[in-house]
Amino acid sequence: MANMVVYLTPTNEEYKQQQLKMPVKKPVEVHQENKQFSPYITVMQKGYQLKFVNDDDITHHIYSASGPKRFSFKLRKDSSQKDLVFDQAGHISMGCNIHDWMSGHVLVVDTPFFGVTNNLGMVEFNSIPEVQYRLDIWHPQLQTNNNTYSQTVTTPLLETLTIQVNASMDEIPTQQSLDDFEFLEGY
Repeated sequence: MANMVVYLTPTNEEYKQQQLKMPVKKPVEVHQENKQFSPYITVMQKGYQLKFVNDDDITHHIYSASGPKRFSFKLRKDSSQKDLVFDQAGHISMGCNIHDWMSGHVLVVDTPFFGVTNNLGMVEFNSIPEVQYRLDIWHPQLQTNNNTYSQTVTTPLLETLTIQVNASMDEIPTQQSLDDFEFLEGY
């Protein structure tokens, strides 16, 4: 399935501390575009910056009321942006106080080894150290405990690892308004 978060966490505590010092991927961006969060699901490493960018010509009021990072801020029209650092691992659900159908998710992980599956349901990890990992597969609509499926893997793998997750998925919400009106004057 596409858009599943996959991440690897070393099971060895000593190596887990060493891997936190490894280079990380560049800061991530979440855009508000066509009154939607883009991407719908974002994954990033704990302790790094997430940039919110408004590409719409209207104001958005982005918020999260639960999870390890609660926030609320307005992003005015014309490409305004806001940077936040996420210093705790966990799942953050987002919405827009103005456009209540908008929803998005951020998963903050405590490892530099993460990715999101492509349209073929594949994710590739290159040049990862040869140790044992807990492999987690996460999606906000995955109907499992904490929306996660986990198993142990040891690298190096001699062939492509195929995982079948036997769990139901909730429907992904539609990201569009039922009514087409704006009430932004004076907001």
